[in-house]
This record gives sequence, C-alpha cells and structure tokens, in this order.
Amino acid sequence: MSIRRTFLLLVAPLFLLLAGVNGALLYAWERAEAERGLANQAIAAAVTTAAFADVADDLAHALSDPVRAAGLREAARRVEGLMGLYLVTPAGRTVQIAGPPSAQGPGTFEAPQRPTAAPLGADASGQRRATGLAPIAQGGFVIAQIDAEPMFARMRDLQRLILILVAGAGLIGLALALTIARLIVRELARNSVTIAAIRADAPADDVEGFAIRETRDLALAVRLMRTSVAGRLARARHELSRRDRERDEAASAAAYRETAFPPLSVSGAAGAAVAARMLGAPPPGAFQALCVDGDRAALVLGECAGETPSAALAQALAARRFLERRLLDGSSEERLAQAGSAFGIERLAWAAWSREAPPAAQALGLLDGDDLARAQAYMAGAPGLSPEAVIDDMAALLRPDGLLAVVTPASAQAGQG
Repeated sequence: MSIRRTFLLLVAPLFLLLAGVNGALLYAWERAEAERGLANQAIAAAVTTAAFADVADDLAHALSDPVRAAGLREAARRVEGLMGLYLVTPAGRTVQIAGPPSAQGPGTFEAPQRPTAAPLGADASGQRRATGLAPIAQGGFVIAQIDAEPMFARMRDLQRLILILVAGAGLIGLALALTIARLIVRELARNSVTIAAIRADAPADDVEGFAIRETRDLALAVRLMRTSVAGRLARARHELSRRDRERDEAASAAAYRETAFPPLSVSGAAGAAVAARMLGAPPPGAFQALCVDGDRAALVLGECAGETPSAALAQALAARRFLERRLLDGSSEERLAQAGSAFGIERLAWAAWSREAPPAAQALGLLDGDDLARAQAYMAGAPGLSPEAVIDDMAALLRPDGLLAVVTPASAQAGQG
C-alpha cells in the first residue's frame, strides 16, 4: 500500500469521525437544552395558572366573570407557543382555560404531586408538544401545553449545519492528507533519486531543501553511507594497489603453492595413518606425494630446484604427478632416481610400507637444522599421538620452515582410540 493511499484511508476517516462525534454531541446537547427549556416554559405556565386557581375557591366559576376570563386569556397569549391551558377538577372534568379549541383535548395525565413536565408527545394530528403539570391546593391540577414544532425545526436546521460541518471537515482532512502525503512522497522520491545516484556513482542532490526533518535525516544517512562506501572502496583500491606493488614472483608462487599442496591427512593408506604439511615458509619447489597401490603405499617429501620460484613450483607439481602414478610401478629406488634426474630434486625423504609390513611410527621431513631430530625425539617421548597432533605440536613449538610428515601404523591409532 502506498503512502498516499495510507494517508487517505487514515486521516480523512479520522477527520470525519472526529467531526461526526463532535456534531452528534453538539446535537444531543442542544436538543436536551431545548427540551429542558420547553419543559420549564410549560411548567411555568402551569404553576402560574395553579397559583391563580389557588386564590379563587372555584376557578371554573371565577372564569365566568368576563373580566377575570379576559385577564387570564390576555396573560395566556403572552406565553410563547401556548397550545392549550387546561384545568382538571377534583372530579376529573377537564376545562380548557386558554388556547385554540382542540377536539382531541390535552390527553390523559395522572395528577402530579408537585410541578413537573411530562415527556414530549404528539396529538392525533402528529403535532408535537411539551406538557407542564402543576397541582392545585383545592384538588385537581393544571395542564399547560407548549408547541414543540419550532424547537424541532431549529433542530433540523442544526442537523443540516452539522452535516455541512462534517462534510467540510472531511474535505479539509482529505486535502490535508493529500498535501502531507504528496510532501512525504516527494521527499522520499528525492531520497530514492539520491540512492540511485549512489548506485550509479553520480552526484547526489543537496539535502537542504527537505521540509520534513525525518526525511532530511534519512537523506543525511544516505549521504553518510555513500561517503562510507566510497571510503571503503578507496581503501580497498589502495590495498589492492599496495599488494600489486609488493607482489613478486616468489609471493605469487607461495600463494599458489598453498592451494596446490594442501595439508595431507589419510588414515587408511595400506594399514598406516599419514599426515604431511608445509610449515612456515617452505622452498618454492617443496612437494609431498602419497602413493597408494592396493596393499602397498609410499610417502615422498622432496624439494625441486629451478631458475625461478615459478619454475621450481612447476617442477614440484610435475614431480608429484609422476611419483603418484609411477612410484610403486616397479622399483621405488629407480623411480625416485628417474624423478630426481627429470625434475631436479635436490632433497628427498621417503618411506614405503605394505599391509604385511606396516611402518614404524616415524617422522619424515625436509627441515633446517636439527628440527627434524627434535620432532623425532618428541614422537618417541609421546607415543600414541595422532600424526596431525604431532605436526600441530611441532608447528607450535618449533615454528620450522619446510615439510614435515608423520607416519604411524593404523594399529597404534586403533589402540589410542
């Protein structure tokens, strides 16, 4: 759902709801006040007539006097909207005192204990009226009825005014929702343009023209991200340039050698467990080759010579391929001599065994100084360690440069487990 539609569905109905509730409260309050005023007016007319009746012993007889009757009618004409003024005698007879003659009469009411107003009602013709009741001391009571139609006409005018106000509030809410939504959409669109400019590495718009603080903060955050990304890319380019400047043939050969000669770990080579790994900074031509042919196996560690580091690495790769395929095909000594002559192997360490003649636990290596002797002494002092564990310990203790391999019979590993 879009922002514009969200504002239209939320803000405009909210304005309509608030205006409708306020209009309904205003209408209810105005009607209650108008009905209370009519009721008080009817009660006042009834109470005044009842007070006049209390003075005379017999109001109906007193009204036979033309002067008194004229005076009472003149006073009744001054009551705005008076529809009828009636006297109910103690015997229950209803006598109209003032007001236009009515065939329907005032209706039936119970004698009140004190001045009170009856609920709004209507006569047979549908004309609505307010009724006030007041008791008389000699017995009976007075009924005064006020025309309620002007009050309902004012209420209808008030209803129309409230509907107009509610509709106006709805239009105002709709206009505000459209204005705010358009403003937010426009500023978010500017942020989207800024993001697109960052993707295209183009200049971004200025953020000073944003009218909404949150969208301005978002634009600033986008610019900060652009600056951060640009800085990170610049640092990356600088690092690549530095590495390009520092990279030489030896470094390239060493980097490729890590992929070409990964650590070797085999647990079932003709009944032996074998591990071999290049440690530190071995020579460019260093290699290891494990040859397995059925129940026979051999491990070769060698170092090939070359005019350049890349040439030595190429010789090492070729020597490994040759030995893995041909070492156990005939005499191993002859194959090693052929490989040494063909690939310029300068240093060599190897071991061969079979399932019938398993190897003794031993360490092979092309290491400088007496590091190999230390590794062999370590193995003798800690029997039962796996080949990988021995190499890990030597790498941590000695930090040698070169090749180290450990071969143990599989039975020793099984006993250890």
